Amino acid sequence: VRSCAWTDQPCGLFIEVDKIRIDDHLWFWHGVEPTRTTPSSCRFKGCPDTETMKFLSRHIEGVHFSASYRCPYCKKLSSRTDSLARHQKGCKPLLASRA
Repeated sequence: VRSCAWTDQPCGLFIEVDKIRIDDHLWFWHGVEPTRTTPSSCRFKGCPDTETMKFLSRHIEGVHFSASYRCPYCKKLSSRTDSLARHQKGCKPLLASRA
């Protein structure tokens, strides 16, 4: 759980570190539609990324909330769940356990 630092309307609420929860929070409290068809720019305090992005919740999770996910098979750390899933497709200890 992390504190929201959205600058246009600081809410002081906490968000679970999960892309779906982040999307829900941004939509409900800040009016930011979390769809890929309407990219938004990040307005977290001190964020250097001013470009609009399709995956705003993924950006917030990895950059601002510093989430990390550990592979249970080789202990490698990934900053995002999609990175972990991509890693596990070629993780040698995982593949060896399936053989």
